[in-house]
Amino acid sequence: MLAFVRRSLPALLLVAAPLSSSAQSPETIRSIDMPQYSVRVEAGTPPRLRIERDHQAVFVVPVVAGLGSDTQQEKLSAIESTLKRAADGAFVLDATATSSLWTNRRFQWHFYPDRIEFQQFATGHGKLGRSYFLSNGVSNRWDNGATEGHNWETALYADRYFAPNPNHANQFEFNIAMPQILGFSVGRTPDSDQDFRPERMTGLFAPPPLFLAFHLDKTWTGVGIGAKPGDYQFPALEYTGSRYAGAAFFVDYQGYRAINGEFASPVLAFTFAFDPLDALASYTGWLDRSGFSTQPATKDVLWHHLPVFCGWAEQTVETTPFGQAPNSAATQANYEKWIATLEQRGLPFGTIVIDDKWQQGYGTFEVDERKWPDMKGFVAAQHAKGRHVLLWVPLAETDGLPEALCVKAQGKCVTADVGKPEYEAYLRPRIRHLVEDVGVDGFKEDWVGAPAVPGLPLTGPYTGIEFVRRFQWILWSEAHKAKPEAMVETQTVNALFRESSDLTRLNDIWYATRNVPDMMRLRARIANISGWPLVDTDNASSTTLRDWWSYMQAQPSIGIPALYFITKTESTQESPSADQWSELAGIWRSYIETVKQRY
Repeated sequence: MLAFVRRSLPALLLVAAPLSSSAQSPETIRSIDMPQYSVRVEAGTPPRLRIERDHQAVFVVPVVAGLGSDTQQEKLSAIESTLKRAADGAFVLDATATSSLWTNRRFQWHFYPDRIEFQQFATGHGKLGRSYFLSNGVSNRWDNGATEGHNWETALYADRYFAPNPNHANQFEFNIAMPQILGFSVGRTPDSDQDFRPERMTGLFAPPPLFLAFHLDKTWTGVGIGAKPGDYQFPALEYTGSRYAGAAFFVDYQGYRAINGEFASPVLAFTFAFDPLDALASYTGWLDRSGFSTQPATKDVLWHHLPVFCGWAEQTVETTPFGQAPNSAATQANYEKWIATLEQRGLPFGTIVIDDKWQQGYGTFEVDERKWPDMKGFVAAQHAKGRHVLLWVPLAETDGLPEALCVKAQGKCVTADVGKPEYEAYLRPRIRHLVEDVGVDGFKEDWVGAPAVPGLPLTGPYTGIEFVRRFQWILWSEAHKAKPEAMVETQTVNALFRESSDLTRLNDIWYATRNVPDMMRLRARIANISGWPLVDTDNASSTTLRDWWSYMQAQPSIGIPALYFITKTESTQESPSADQWSELAGIWRSYIETVKQRY
């Protein structure tokens, strides 16, 4: 990661005048010089902005962008734009255009000393498709594709970009030709043995920050979007990669959102730094100042910080080599056996996560009493020893759910209809029963995803990212209503989700991962910057014994220590030594004493 470099800040300079798409003479080209960037306005059809760092172009972008319907691309013509100083001291470029789809179209750019903002507006009626930023379509690899050519796309001069979107390859930096989906999409390459590209697997933060940072020379320029809570009705921010006519950024409403009058797109912001994490921090601060995020409501209590034992990896160790399903091992007998082993080793853990699958059906929140004949007694026994218990739950699953509460496609239930009042009425008392009557202390949310295909009979406005936010809010708010100090652990490392997350997990460690501490420190920094000062360091799936052990030693300096197996690593089937278990117990005791000093 590049170190931050201090730079001198030149004085502000502006030369401004009206310009239009038909004006080609040199005198219409104007410039803005800000402390961290410069912008040159280039006449043409459409006019374009050359965004520079240290007198080098990073992006050249059109001043207008496309807004498609669910069935058609938009064509823009008769573009007019004017650059002027605004009342707040910033500079504003206003543009208008005639649209093939919408009644009125306008576009606005704000140039502030620390950032640039872009937003587009439309008036009309109809279902929305893709809302583009910095382009009017997507180029094909070898021709213009759906765009009207190079001038209508983003020309990229950066050499690579950073994505705060952890994957199983632990790859955070990409060539500018590689696409990126920040959120949920069916466009991901299937995770298969035939196409095993871990860097293209679904991101482990779901959703991550809707942000990328582009590198050129010693500079990093952030590109991210934000909207008011409730307006994230799209599944992802997508970057196409740099193609024949240039790159495109867009969100796709997939027909679930409609214009009935005025539409305002999400706002896109450029932020400027000399390190990608600094650019992410600037973006996060902008989200907060703009009202595009939510604020945490969690109570900071001691037990949230205590070491975690989750049984998932031990479930796989005891089943997968023998051709059995890991979820079959999530039984009361097994968890009691594993806890007894940890007690014999003197490991002072404070939270137990009962993983997949303790429930009768994934969607029902009902205890499978064949596996757990006395979960209430199990929880009470752990409480008596000063421990707390979380239950693993997947998001919006349909297993066991009444069909009336499902979203159907081709006659099959594909997801719970989280926006349906009847679904909320079904789910809340089941959550309350587990917390109040059974006594559990919260939940670990997993399998996080949103419907990302058009045409499903979803109950609006809970579509796209808002679909996930709605489920998580129901889970979090009901758990805390029953137990104010409950803990809901999530993987939604996005500032929109702070309101319904007490803790985030750093997520799985892929079997082939090496240098685990550095990779997990970077994940933790992304989470910290995004609004999660406390993280569960996580511990599945383990790699080699050597890499596992280096991570166990580093965990207290990263977040909450976590252990997932009792006997062997999952991939290499190696067992820690008695000395390692003894040393780990000492590491955890020291960590707990340090935490207790703060309470």
